[in-house]
Amino acid sequence: MPKHHGRARGAGNQNPRRLLTTLGTSTLGTWTRQARRHAQRLNIPLPAALGGIAGYALAHTTSLLPRTPLFQGVVAAVNASVGYELGMMAADVAALRRAPKATPGVNPAPTTASPIVPNPLTGVPTPRPGNGSLRSGLAAAALGATLIGVPLAALRSQRRTAEFCQVPGPRVRWAPASAAASVAILGFFTLCWRITEMLLDWLSHHLGQRLAWRLAARALATLVVLAGTAVLFDQVILRGIRLAGRTVADRLDHSTPAGFTQPDRAVRSGSPSSGETWDSLGLQGKRFVSGGPDAARIARVLGSPAQDPVRVYAALDGRGLAGIARAVLDEMDRTNAWQRQVISIVTTTGRGNANEWSASALEYLLAGDCCTIATQYSGLPSAITLFTSREQPVAATRVLFEAVQGRLAAMPANERPQLFLAGESLGAYGSNGIFTDVDDMVAHIDGALWLGTPNFTPMHRELTRSRDAGSSAVAPVVDRGRHIRFAGRSAQLSADEAGRPLDAWQSPRIAYLQNETDPVVWWGTRLLYRRPEWLAEHRPATTPMGRMHWFPFVTFWQVCADMPVCRNVPEGFGHKYHASQITPAWAGVLGRDPRADYSAIEQALIEDVTIPPIKVFGI
Repeated sequence: MPKHHGRARGAGNQNPRRLLTTLGTSTLGTWTRQARRHAQRLNIPLPAALGGIAGYALAHTTSLLPRTPLFQGVVAAVNASVGYELGMMAADVAALRRAPKATPGVNPAPTTASPIVPNPLTGVPTPRPGNGSLRSGLAAAALGATLIGVPLAALRSQRRTAEFCQVPGPRVRWAPASAAASVAILGFFTLCWRITEMLLDWLSHHLGQRLAWRLAARALATLVVLAGTAVLFDQVILRGIRLAGRTVADRLDHSTPAGFTQPDRAVRSGSPSSGETWDSLGLQGKRFVSGGPDAARIARVLGSPAQDPVRVYAALDGRGLAGIARAVLDEMDRTNAWQRQVISIVTTTGRGNANEWSASALEYLLAGDCCTIATQYSGLPSAITLFTSREQPVAATRVLFEAVQGRLAAMPANERPQLFLAGESLGAYGSNGIFTDVDDMVAHIDGALWLGTPNFTPMHRELTRSRDAGSSAVAPVVDRGRHIRFAGRSAQLSADEAGRPLDAWQSPRIAYLQNETDPVVWWGTRLLYRRPEWLAEHRPATTPMGRMHWFPFVTFWQVCADMPVCRNVPEGFGHKYHASQITPAWAGVLGRDPRADYSAIEQALIEDVTIPPIKVFGI
């Protein structure tokens, strides 16, 4: 028998092996006691209840786009959780102030009228009122009425938003479906919170036996959890998402989209005469080079002779950005693209997608006398690229732009094609990012058209901040429209929102198209704590933005929830731009009157480009 068999068995006197044994055998009992204690805490402090109800109600205020019940349930559940936690914090602070100060050597007198119990998350005493069946019944009835009544009251606003976006509005059963989704998600949140709470309590209990202050134990436990979460997110979740995204992308890139075939025209990459093989272009590249009008189609629409437009595309195919740029130059040499009137560099989104309406509109307007370039810079979708390598589209654009610009600089000035930039969403961010400021941009390009530029684009923010006095953040006027113009409707390319004509549009001409209901344009982390300018302005009450109100945290999550459905609306709304917006914008950038009649080209674009079906919001 060991000599120390008679030693006291307190936790502080145990050797490491006995301490681990004690901890292991007590874990089940600790968790059981914790679960029993949580189950008994059926009464919720009034501030927490009011906070949860307020958060749930605020989540049903007007947002930019109509919502499915699932997304409405997500927003409502998150907001209710935050409101509840804020209410709990208020209750804890109030209880701490009411608690009598302890006198050394004197035990406080017991009380049974309003027992004080510690909050399991904060350790701060919180009063727990007595349990009454009548009170519980009334509370349950009020909760049920709130869960259904709030979404029912929001139906009118949802229908008005759906009507504005030209989609079917929700029916009455949208309300209970939304409430059910909220309850399910809240249940999941509660489960996660309880597990985390019990882990923190367990760590605090055992660490508290070895550290001087329980607060230090709590802080250490929190740091451990946060650090573990950060490592898990970065090394496991994000790495897994990147790996899964690339795997799916590789599989898709080896397929051919339905309805698209290898081009036989020499002016297209991927053709039999091209150095870029059909199979190397990837899914989006195949769509790009096989789409768009040919000379015969353009001539029929315009009623005048036309050329075959040049389309150049280069995918990753195991190359770096410099290798992709060299492949583009080789294709431009092969197709004699340097003799065209315009060269347009399109910065793609995610895995290499280019907006077909934008590329085709430019080709129609120029009667085919142009070369449009697009490349793939990532094997991941835009959403993943945004969080894992946001600077990749900027780097890809810069390498390609400098390569093309270098070749143009070597040509005689009177023989150089005009150089334009284009891009949508993450592509617009990439194109804007290669310039240091507005003067740098105006000095190096002949024009640009960007669609749905994200709010986090520095150039977009700077232009919006420096807008002319009296113009809005939704349709800012910069220097009376001398070089740069923002528009949601074609009329705004020639006049401000009040109908006042802009000054003459001088070269270089740059246009930003942004829909009032596009959450990509208006989303930003500052929505968490600051009312944005676009909500501080007076907008028409007929628009969703005109009926929106800013609330801390709430508005941020509302616009976040609009993001996944921002393309489930007709063109001209959300993050989708219509031919009737794009064609006049390109015409203006080319120096033509954006108010002229381009209906023949717009109709041809609608006929040429297949539009995916719109998901119905109402149920």
